Amino acid sequence: MTAFPTSITLIWAILLTTLQTVQPRIIPDTNGGFEFIILHNNDMHARFDQTGRNSVSCSPKDMQKGRCYGGFARTANVIRRYREQAKQPGGTPVLYLNAGDTYSGTSWFAIFKDKITSILLNALEPDAISLGNHEFDDGIEGLVPFIENARFPILAANLDLSKTPEMANLPRLQNSTILTVAGNRVGIVGYLTPQTKVLNRRNNIEYLTEIEAINRETEKLKAEGIDIIIALGHSGYDTDQEIARFCPDVDIVVGGHTNTFLYTGTPPDIEKPQGLYPTVIEQDNGKKVPVVQAYAFTKYLGYIKLKFDTNGTLLEWEGNPILLDSSVPQDQDILDILNIYRPNVTAAKTEVLGKSKVILDASRHACRKDECNLGNMVADSMIYARIKELEPTSYKFWTDAAIAFVQAGALRSSIERKPNSTITRNDILSVLPFGNALYVVKVPGHVIRTTLEYSATKYDLMESNGGYLQMAGVRVVYDMTKPLGERVISVEALCAECLIPEYRNLDDRKTYKIIISSFLLMGGDGHSIVDKENPLHEAIDMGITDTDAAAQYIRAKEPLE
Repeated sequence: MTAFPTSITLIWAILLTTLQTVQPRIIPDTNGGFEFIILHNNDMHARFDQTGRNSVSCSPKDMQKGRCYGGFARTANVIRRYREQAKQPGGTPVLYLNAGDTYSGTSWFAIFKDKITSILLNALEPDAISLGNHEFDDGIEGLVPFIENARFPILAANLDLSKTPEMANLPRLQNSTILTVAGNRVGIVGYLTPQTKVLNRRNNIEYLTEIEAINRETEKLKAEGIDIIIALGHSGYDTDQEIARFCPDVDIVVGGHTNTFLYTGTPPDIEKPQGLYPTVIEQDNGKKVPVVQAYAFTKYLGYIKLKFDTNGTLLEWEGNPILLDSSVPQDQDILDILNIYRPNVTAAKTEVLGKSKVILDASRHACRKDECNLGNMVADSMIYARIKELEPTSYKFWTDAAIAFVQAGALRSSIERKPNSTITRNDILSVLPFGNALYVVKVPGHVIRTTLEYSATKYDLMESNGGYLQMAGVRVVYDMTKPLGERVISVEALCAECLIPEYRNLDDRKTYKIIISSFLLMGGDGHSIVDKENPLHEAIDMGITDTDAAAQYIRAKEPLE
């Protein structure tokens, strides 16, 4: 894996295990108001089937020992259980909300795309969802069919769709929706991070700031006599708290995007809480607004019970995320749907590409803050793909493109080491589910230096950022204590069109050929590597995707170590 060396110098406690026997506690009604439960999740990232403890595929051994988590069949079981309880005398009404990013992350999505996503989400019957940035991974053309096939409201109030008529005319896509809960009308307003424009350039949508758009929409809802309003969206934990603070008509914020695990008390599994559940924000007038998020990957289902008085004032709340471990049954109808599509996924799981003696780590603290071995492998595979492409004509040099960049956000899953050490096609589809085309691009050395500086702006010890670059063919020394734009201390680049590869100081005036994906070519994650108006920045399609390049590399270089 190191053929091209690089170096770059992150109660319900009882309910959690005995969910099927626990009834929701009814808060005494002394004010003539009402109460309801919100079940919620976010960032499911195509974990349609159950997973292991770290949210990658559940191994046969873990299945036998009952150590699998999550999946849509368990999620459905809990949602349906609470909905059934709500129908009983004295039962508490339930809303199920999803805060976006159901797309992308496993071979299930890589193979079946929007089709399986809409079928399975329809089976969960959400009362409303918000869009996530990854819903745009396949462009507008990959999102429109999902929205058309959805049987629930899809909310985003801060989108300007004037240049995207194919989305503007979709009746399911709305700014907000009004639901009737126990005879009371509840408004839900959606929002999506404007960073989607940076994270994914494959659309012409413009974005308003979340707070501006939410306040505008809640004013309309208030004018219609709606007193209880939920903000449901995908902008991250920090922004969710800002919404709670500066949107006076919002009563609770249900968020996503940052995969934030919130919990009050002793956590039930390996995830460490990043804040209390709920996180309560107090506005200047003393109004308290809960903020909730439920980690990611269907491992948990958020649960919060709210009580309002007759004026729509929030009086009380209680709850915690529910761990969906093996004690939670899987509903058979969802498993039946999965089994229709499972043969293709099973085929991917049984196609062995090679072996690895180590875990290939894509965790956020590894790849989004430092050099990681999976990032090395993927970047190396891009260079290897170019070598194979040039083999018939490259007898005078080893390659013409010795530098590759891949953003950490492209690496969607780790590859755990299995007992037989195999790496399968399914593993690669889970790591690189987008199937981005690879390009060779000519750029001057100063663009490479600027690109590395921009990557350094994505370094944050407290947060993780998918724009942080993994690379091959480059040695860079950073000083992260220096101001932004001044962190690159030195850069060496591996020579191309030379017979013996060696590292040489980067020449800002020299033209280099680099390899990047279509995502970076289009300016994804805010990178501006390629100036499309500059004829010197010619982009040549290599005729291979990042997924296939990685598979080819593993076959040739295994065992990885």
